[in-house]
Amino acid sequence: MKNYLLICVTYHSDEALRQFVESVNRAAERVKGEMQVDIEIADNGADNRGFLGGALPIYNAKANAYDYVSISNVDLQLAPDFFEQLLTIDTTHIGWLAPDIYTAKINRHENPCMLSRPTKSNFFIWNIIYSCTWIYRLYHALYVLKSRQSREYPACEIYAGHGSFMLFTKAFVAQYPELHFPTFMYGEEIWFAELVRAAELKTSYAPTLRIANTGNISTGLINQKQKSAWSKESLHAIKKIFF
Repeated sequence: MKNYLLICVTYHSDEALRQFVESVNRAAERVKGEMQVDIEIADNGADNRGFLGGALPIYNAKANAYDYVSISNVDLQLAPDFFEQLLTIDTTHIGWLAPDIYTAKINRHENPCMLSRPTKSNFFIWNIIYSCTWIYRLYHALYVLKSRQSREYPACEIYAGHGSFMLFTKAFVAQYPELHFPTFMYGEEIWFAELVRAAELKTSYAPTLRIANTGNISTGLINQKQKSAWSKESLHAIKKIFF
């Protein structure tokens, strides 16, 4: 029997957490006897340690005992057949499975998040965007407009999946039984993509794994100036480590 560890990070989002756990339990009920699904909650409400700051201590303590490990937000709903579909996927040479995360309010499929590895030019442009609040706001507004033209992709190899729900295989955990993110928040997708790449594993988009994204509850509580500062800090650290 396979086993699955789901680490979810919550920040003043109790109702979303309740609904998310209900969706996980409904999906887990359909694979009873084939897969054991365990949920661990990283509650950042009293002490906000950042997304991975909350999740990775649990990962470091428990991930090595599981066939699959995911790190996620809670403003999501898993499809009822999520774990059934997962059991049909051959994960040979795969380190990261990126599900189809659909955000209905902007009609966007969040995955594939990044099809190819970023260049030095990308980092230069991102640095400009995150250095100025009004440029960041314009960039975000254009992103939302572009999102309405989001297309669906077939299963394929990609560079990085979306950070709201990241699913890692036993092969990834075997290479990285303990992880420490270099900054407070943001840039997680590129960081994990580089870890997968360094381990000579693949990141694969799996559209049969369906998730509904109900939308940015935790990060919606944070102002754009702070988001920009954290994003800039993370990108600088990631560029220094991997690029």
